[in-house]
Amino acid sequence: MSLKFRHYFLLLFLGFHHLSFGQGQGRSPYSAVGIGELSDETNAVQDMMGGTGVSFGNTFYINALNPALVGKDRVVNGLKYVAFNVSGNGYFRNLEQGNSLSQDFGMNLSNLSMAFPVLRQWTVGVSFRPYSVVDNENYLRKPFSGGSSAISSYTFSDYGGLSKVGLTNSFTLARGLHAGVEAQYYFGNVVRDTTSLFISPSMQYNRYTGRSSLKGASLKGGVAYQQKLNKKWKANVGATYQMGNNLKGEYLNIHQLLVEGTNGMIPSGAPDTLVIRNQTTTIPARYKVGLSLEKTYKWVLAAEYGFTDWEGISRPFDTRAAQTLRNSKEMNFGVEWIPNVNSTAYFNQVFYRAGFKSVTTPYYMNGIQVKDNSFSLGMSMPLGKGGSYVDWALAVGRRGTLDNNLVKENYARISMSFSLMRDWFHRPRIQ
Repeated sequence: MSLKFRHYFLLLFLGFHHLSFGQGQGRSPYSAVGIGELSDETNAVQDMMGGTGVSFGNTFYINALNPALVGKDRVVNGLKYVAFNVSGNGYFRNLEQGNSLSQDFGMNLSNLSMAFPVLRQWTVGVSFRPYSVVDNENYLRKPFSGGSSAISSYTFSDYGGLSKVGLTNSFTLARGLHAGVEAQYYFGNVVRDTTSLFISPSMQYNRYTGRSSLKGASLKGGVAYQQKLNKKWKANVGATYQMGNNLKGEYLNIHQLLVEGTNGMIPSGAPDTLVIRNQTTTIPARYKVGLSLEKTYKWVLAAEYGFTDWEGISRPFDTRAAQTLRNSKEMNFGVEWIPNVNSTAYFNQVFYRAGFKSVTTPYYMNGIQVKDNSFSLGMSMPLGKGGSYVDWALAVGRRGTLDNNLVKENYARISMSFSLMRDWFHRPRIQ
């Protein structure tokens, strides 16, 4: 194994470790429902274009949405191009409910993937990314029942989420026709933590922690087709289907007495196990379809529709999820433009992208199904002459409403990725 390969596999391992344990993206009360808020299956390139990418892609990045397009244009002029992508994002959230305001910021590794062609018509990809994120904290302070002057204080913390490992096989079946399948393995923990403090002459702390450890497997399939319209323009269509499946694991609930220590609360004695049992929950089936018009390495105009079947899951995570989650829908629109890919001027080789996304989220609360709308833009900037790019995306949006005592979120998301490409399988010839 070459030194370059060792470096990239080290990056994969370090990113996988971080992905398993670093899943914060800014606190949001909506993420506290069920297994958490489902993460976007995109990288920074697709974030710029409103989350589009089911029907199109190019050599310079790995398509994170459609497994059929992972292998598109990986072999050019007989050279096999290996691609590597690492993406991250940061969320700034401004939350408002009634007269209450709060702000929060979180960062997260969002995608780590590699794709390498085995044959001209067959490419294999591997990816690591978060599947769901739970990140929320609430406080409650009220007089103790019974008429005494004592005060009860409660802290409710929800955190964790699920990660996903994917192994993709992408095939070119005929000219312009692509198909792919991604085998997926899910794992992770969802934790609900309640800490209560009885404020009286004798300070009493109690912590109840419920942890769901889950794992399981599923499949995602995709197809894409490109039809030439004239000498310059092509039409692309694509579709993906994500199977719903059961995740199984263990639920553990413990009670812990706490006392004030030098640096905060510390355990007092061993925890008591209150409940330990098997747990099963279902991840929802999802599909997405898309259409785009493309002028190769000049313009892409895309529109897509996605649907997630939350109401069809057989085993909700808990009672709150069963009562809250509804089917969700999304519409995505995006545009891509590059001035002149053959120019030697740097900014003529930059990809400029913009998009809009409108989502009817699964959260049905107080008689309202929460909406989420956002605008996005960004650019992909060349790194030297090897076909590698650094990608920057900014999205600003609003989720929720102040009606019926719900929470309104105004947010900004910054995404960044490195899309690296090398013809590592090319052997130089001596003449």
